[in-house]
Amino acid sequence: MKINSARAEAVLREQAGLAETGPVDPDWLREIEELSRLCEEADIRTHIAFFGVATLAKSVDIRADLYAIKPKHAGDNPNAFSARILIYDVLAPLAAELGFSLGVTGREPLNNQPYFRMKRLDDGTPMKESSRKPFEHMLGLIRALSALESEAEACEALRAFVAVRRRYQPVYADALGDVAISPEVLKQAVKALVAENSEGGRRAQAVAAGLFDVFAGPERVESGRINDPSRKYPGDVCIRSAVGSDTWEKAVEVRDKPVRAADVRIFGAKCVAMGVHEAAVLMAAADQPRLAVEELTAWAAERGLSLTLFQGWDDLIDQILFWSALPKSSAASVVVDHVQARLVTVEAPPAAIESWQRLVLG
Repeated sequence: MKINSARAEAVLREQAGLAETGPVDPDWLREIEELSRLCEEADIRTHIAFFGVATLAKSVDIRADLYAIKPKHAGDNPNAFSARILIYDVLAPLAAELGFSLGVTGREPLNNQPYFRMKRLDDGTPMKESSRKPFEHMLGLIRALSALESEAEACEALRAFVAVRRRYQPVYADALGDVAISPEVLKQAVKALVAENSEGGRRAQAVAAGLFDVFAGPERVESGRINDPSRKYPGDVCIRSAVGSDTWEKAVEVRDKPVRAADVRIFGAKCVAMGVHEAAVLMAAADQPRLAVEELTAWAAERGLSLTLFQGWDDLIDQILFWSALPKSSAASVVVDHVQARLVTVEAPPAAIESWQRLVLG
């Protein structure tokens, strides 16, 4: 089954409007709010995106089989549909436009576990224990959706989904624009931001990506969301050889917890396997022990890999600002907005942006 994208867009726009002006089913409101709460507690929000695309599919065509979400694995099931395509073509872009949160950002929210690997919704794909409770609640809602008899009934669920998830849409502070900041103040702001709250590594990754944006330009820098399937990129922050190229020029692993020599070797081996010839590990933890740098770089060189280890933020920031095309003071100022943009990309909460602005403004 192919869900008509134009029809799906029209249905979603209509229900998003009614979520503001019309009555919303209280039972669906309660159940979707509970799903949202469970996902927030577990810090695993992909289940929200899946439930959203399931409600949209049923609202367009009640025959949609909400378990057969990957047609190539559904045999001759005529009601199988591609949840990934529907969310990519319709739900994700319209969620951003209409102002409701899917829990995760990006055009492919289902490119995360457990949906990334599962062939069918109920196939028993392994998942983190913390993910199980919200997943089981979501499955209960899927059973309720599957029992509906008309698109009109499904639209009630879709309307409630939009109404609830609008309350979860982050509201970020505006970019600061031109901010005069010295390299030393920038270093202190970066270290304070990451030390204040790791956000599961989000803050450190966002800062590193923002720094490399200044060095290479954001069009060449790729930095996925935390917990993206790791095989897509060789490192947390990667630089393409040219805009649009599939070749990686550099890969950087960002760690705000102590790094072992074994961790460096595992990352290095991954880079070699993915054809990367220049790699770095940013060891940002305050209690990072000294590693045998010469031994590790020699090990990497034997495999055709140029390896750099950054012990803390200061050295990386100095290198980025020096090699930037801008004067150091100007480059430091440009970093500020790039870091803020990257904090949004990695789904850091609005409080992280507020902290960043407070720190750079002194």
